Amino acid sequence: MKKMEAFKESVKQCKPEYLAVTLLLFVTILAGLAYLAFVPKQTFSEEENRALEEIPQLSLENLADGSFMSSAESYVGDHFMLRQAFISLSTTVKLGLGFRDVGGNYSSVPAEGGVYFGGNGHLYEVLLPNKDQVFAQNVKGLAAFCEGAGLPFYVVPVPSGAQEQAQNLPLFSYSHNQREEFEALRAAIGENGAVVDLFDALNLWNGDYYYKTDHHWNTEGAYVGYTALAKEMGFTPTDRSQFEFKLVSNDFYGTLYSKAISPFQEPDSMYLPILKEPQHITQTTGSETREGLYWEEYLGKKDKYSTFLGGNHSVDVIRNSDVKSERKLMILKDSYANSMIPFLATNFSEIHVVDLRYYAQNLYTYIDENGITDIAAIYSIKQLCDTDVSRRLLAPKPGGAA
Repeated sequence: MKKMEAFKESVKQCKPEYLAVTLLLFVTILAGLAYLAFVPKQTFSEEENRALEEIPQLSLENLADGSFMSSAESYVGDHFMLRQAFISLSTTVKLGLGFRDVGGNYSSVPAEGGVYFGGNGHLYEVLLPNKDQVFAQNVKGLAAFCEGAGLPFYVVPVPSGAQEQAQNLPLFSYSHNQREEFEALRAAIGENGAVVDLFDALNLWNGDYYYKTDHHWNTEGAYVGYTALAKEMGFTPTDRSQFEFKLVSNDFYGTLYSKAISPFQEPDSMYLPILKEPQHITQTTGSETREGLYWEEYLGKKDKYSTFLGGNHSVDVIRNSDVKSERKLMILKDSYANSMIPFLATNFSEIHVVDLRYYAQNLYTYIDENGITDIAAIYSIKQLCDTDVSRRLLAPKPGGAA
């Protein structure tokens, strides 16, 4: 009874503004918990173009190894109220305090680099040294598959914007030199294939060839990459003058913007290469065949880059009935290749596009069944450092052949 009286007396002595703040904090915490517990959650963020953390399932095993708490922290971080507004506020405050980069997670294993706010309105990925075995495993897989396939094999490692436009990075900013990975690839592939040097090709082209708010190269950059690959493969690229670079969007905010949202960032413009003299090009994805390579429904969505080919699929088959060529190209790729393929489609009657992140069958069987004559592996260097795609590359030939 005395404790209750003492509590009442302490409440009376509190200033009204203190009580109001305490009550506001209590209601906010309660509302946040209710939001996390009862409001239906998204499983995919269109704004960030990634899957969101799902509610972790508690078990003795994940509680003991700490993975439950890590997943729970990620879940709360992905789903708290007004998340986008808080990211924007955090970005603004950090830039005001002089931070060089924002949006990174340097305590994770491996560390996840953030985003630099560079010159000329550009955002750039912070490139960190490759400290795990992912890149080495991918190089091993590419070298093994190059030798095993026994076909003309071309590796196209695409450097990041921070590598090629270092002059736009903030003063004294660290950025890993991706030529290290390029040289490792060239040494591993050796004389069995060719590794296309896009560092020199992009530097020779005096223009802006990366999106400002996205990690991909833009349509101009993709064309430069296409011409470099064409030279290595021994065919004449379709001249740029044969295309109209059609403006289809001037409000594109890409993946780097989503990682470090800023109210002051200007959007990108997106252009699609349209042949001035149309050719009959189709894309088959699963059981669906459609005319052309541009899925224009994505222009009304956040992920506008998926206008190229409709994003990433296990297998796409591109056919051009106006090209009379016996060469059939297989492309192993990440999304950087998507904006290059419309150019390549003007030179091949068939292109078989395989994304090893989703493909589950034997590559050697696919090559034999579809009469593949050439193979190109088109990957961003950063993707080769971050995502292991070696499993299918290292799989043996059917029948146990090495």
